Amino acid sequence: MALTADRNLDFYASQELIELPVDDNVRIYKGALVGRNRSTGYVRPLVARDEFVGVAYGRADNTGPGHTAGGVRVRLHQHVDIVHPLAGVTHADVGKDVYAGTDDTLTLTPADASRVGRIVAVEGTGLARVRCQPVAALSGVLEGLPVLVLPDASATLTLDHLNRTLLMANTAVRTLTLPPVATARAGAWLRVVKTSAAAAAIVLDPNGTETIDGAATLGTVDAQYDTVLVLCTGSEWIVLSRDIA
Repeated sequence: MALTADRNLDFYASQELIELPVDDNVRIYKGALVGRNRSTGYVRPLVARDEFVGVAYGRADNTGPGHTAGGVRVRLHQHVDIVHPLAGVTHADVGKDVYAGTDDTLTLTPADASRVGRIVAVEGTGLARVRCQPVAALSGVLEGLPVLVLPDASATLTLDHLNRTLLMANTAVRTLTLPPVATARAGAWLRVVKTSAAAAAIVLDPNGTETIDGAATLGTVDAQYDTVLVLCTGSEWIVLSRDIA
């Protein structure tokens, strides 16, 4: 029913702190990377493949007598930059995605990990400034860009390439390595369009031993305006549709 009078609502600035209920029998330390347990819906010190939800502003201990899921809440920073150790980071890594498999370690490797954000600066040796992007900030199309033009080079795709149409004017055979299915998760998709007339394929290559339509690679995108739409099932990649010359 439509309003017929004024009303008061609680408003919160999205850039400020947020409180979320904590999983049963866990302790979250100040400064921890925090993830959402997909099984329970409650948050905990980040475990690989959790949905990253923020950085703990203070300690939250849900291990005391009578502890129960949601009995304690943790206060989190969400939309912030953090300066964090990252082994081997260089200035060439600015702009790359950053992942975590535990509540205290960042990595550039997406396999068996959770996406935390993106490197925006390198502050020193092994020290990166990371712009956190919790799951609440990711609508499926990051930064409102549904179309992305890829450079004429082979590449390893990341979460930022998912749920987008990827255009490539390749001049030679190029390989696009797909994100691990465990990282992409079921429902993720991407569309690849070859825009050049060069007689050279764009090869889609799943991570490791993973498959696409049951095969090790897909190399049929080899003529101008060839298009393929692929979907992650959570265990493999499948072709939803293709327009192949």
